[in-house]
Amino acid sequence: MPVIEVIAPGQWRTQPWANGAGVTHELVRWGGTDAFDARISVAELVARSPFSRFAGYDRWLAPGGEVTLVLPDGARRLTRGEALSFPGELDVVGEPSALTWDLNVMVRRGIAWSAEIVRARTVRVAAAGVTALFAMDGGASVEVSGRRVELPSRGALLASASEGFAVTVEASEGALVAWVHLDLRAGGALIPPAALPG
Repeated sequence: MPVIEVIAPGQWRTQPWANGAGVTHELVRWGGTDAFDARISVAELVARSPFSRFAGYDRWLAPGGEVTLVLPDGARRLTRGEALSFPGELDVVGEPSALTWDLNVMVRRGIAWSAEIVRARTVRVAAAGVTALFAMDGGASVEVSGRRVELPSRGALLASASEGFAVTVEASEGALVAWVHLDLRAGGALIPPAALPG
């Protein structure tokens, strides 16, 4: 059976960005503070700010509102329900149109992972490793191997197992859910999180 952890917004760990230009709320981290394998966090976007550089990592960013990301090859405007992947080495500047936030997934390059946003009822067999679900706005009902969990808005669920397991996600009307899979295994055994909210 999968091991399930639920993380409510009140459990987030708040900390400054690595470059000091903003504030982020860490939901979960695998590995050390600096040399981690993967991290999921929510960053506040209050004004035009340069993002921290993370060499050797791939990033996936999904904003809660409208934001323009200025990358070396041009600007990309993202709105609610959209996301962008980019190498952590890049110099990126975030320009929110108003006060907003974004969901950040950072994964050490070489680790298999995927991330997407689901809108409708979604049923699938999750692969071995970690499945992380984040209710972008509005709540969501999640069923993992027969166990049902109600997620509040911006609540997260982690389900970990060494073999595949069934997952059903039903977002409330108009809501969005970020679905992330991380193959965090070593020698077939799951790598446990180094940091979860207490």
